[in-house]
Amino acid sequence: MKQWIAALLALVTILGMPDTANAAWSQAQSRHFTVYSEGRDEKLRAFAENLEKFDFLLRTVTGVTDPNQGSPVKVYLLSSEDKVRKLARNPNLGGFYTTSRRNAYAVLSREGKSSAFDASAEEILFHEYTHHFMLHNFPAAYPAWYVEGFAEFFSVVKFPKDGSIEFGLIPMTRVPGLVMDDPYPVANLFARNTDGLSRRDGNRYYGRAWLLTHYFQYNPERRAQFVRYLNAIANGAKDVQPDSYFPGGVAQLDKDLNAYAKKRLTMSRLTPKEMTIGTITVSPVDPAQGDLIEDELKLTYRLQSEDLPDLITAIRATAARYPDSAYALALLAEAEWTAEQKDAALADADRAIAIDPQSSRAYAIRGQVLLDRADASGKEEDWKLALTSIVRANRADTEDPVPLALFYRYHAMRGGKMPDLGYDGLYKAFTLLPQSPEYRFNFASAMAARGDYAAASTLLDPLAFSPHASGMRDSALQYKARLDAQAAEKDGKAGQGKE
Repeated sequence: MKQWIAALLALVTILGMPDTANAAWSQAQSRHFTVYSEGRDEKLRAFAENLEKFDFLLRTVTGVTDPNQGSPVKVYLLSSEDKVRKLARNPNLGGFYTTSRRNAYAVLSREGKSSAFDASAEEILFHEYTHHFMLHNFPAAYPAWYVEGFAEFFSVVKFPKDGSIEFGLIPMTRVPGLVMDDPYPVANLFARNTDGLSRRDGNRYYGRAWLLTHYFQYNPERRAQFVRYLNAIANGAKDVQPDSYFPGGVAQLDKDLNAYAKKRLTMSRLTPKEMTIGTITVSPVDPAQGDLIEDELKLTYRLQSEDLPDLITAIRATAARYPDSAYALALLAEAEWTAEQKDAALADADRAIAIDPQSSRAYAIRGQVLLDRADASGKEEDWKLALTSIVRANRADTEDPVPLALFYRYHAMRGGKMPDLGYDGLYKAFTLLPQSPEYRFNFASAMAARGDYAAASTLLDPLAFSPHASGMRDSALQYKARLDAQAAEKDGKAGQGKE
């Protein structure tokens, strides 16, 4: 493996997006992405084009032709890594991906990486977008090593000047763990998730997961074996034993993988003629929205309650500078709603609607305030006002999942039989943003309420078998166990009825 280390250095591309003191924001809109860049940036269109090429690559390799695209991913390119780290509250994080109630988004720095063995902003984004793509199109209980190995496999790509895209390259950030450390045993890879890994073992784990994914991508015989193995897991087979899927068992697979690591590895290419990118539009961001982008990110990403008063003050000050901005007032209303300042939230939502009667966000906040008011008063006129606001929010933006989820919540709060339209609304919210743990969990609960226990349990698989520990994963595992028990009881009763 050491023989090709020098050659691998040539595969690294550095995102050299220019720094600028200009506080204005630009945006590039394409079919699957909206990219916001702090400062004027001549490379913004090319960056968005590369993202679309990457999405096309994933669809081509996986054979995805479903026209249901879901909501576009928003990508925020901040002017420095320091801003990203402060927002993430993590001194070691160069970028991150997450979901809000409205969309999926990534936050990155425009700065290039300082070392060939660091992950660039592009690599972080491609890794996370691969997770996003996989969860949208292939949600299942895949083993942790494959979830991460699949993302690592696509995290490093090149965009040559001829317009092609090259993939199957080595992630340089994993090379030290692959070359300098003992290989991470395949048996351990199959047996565990990423919980509790040290930094050293984490690097070995991810590197080995990438190598194993690369191996079966380019070895047809092994690929067929892995497809059988992964399909068995995804389809819910019990007590899957890896040894039974691979000739010679996991021990032989480990030896073969070590031998594979010493060979010159294959890469692949898609040519421009094979790719369809679509239209990309670059334009300035509205000044009010640009001045509020970082505050909006603070509001939606791991907001601490003690930071909320200062954040509301900052948003209110910006809104005062843009008194004709419905966007600023709607964001202010959302921040006030988060702080349970319900009267202020309603007043500012109404002010936003007076400026822009098509502000879905403002109508959604108004609907939330009025829902709480109706729940407290029980008055029919209050319920009607809440429903009217929710419906208007949906009509203003039919692709916003928030009003759709609110429509379901309205009927759930009123009680009685849930109408089909309520289920349909929650289902659409989920399909627009299946990466959202909240929408996935809520839709699973709705399915369970209709007696579809087995389907609800399957829907929770990506959460319950996430590679990373979280409270949501624990909740999903516990709820899944209850659903499985209810499904078994239902099947048992159905079987008795046939006798």
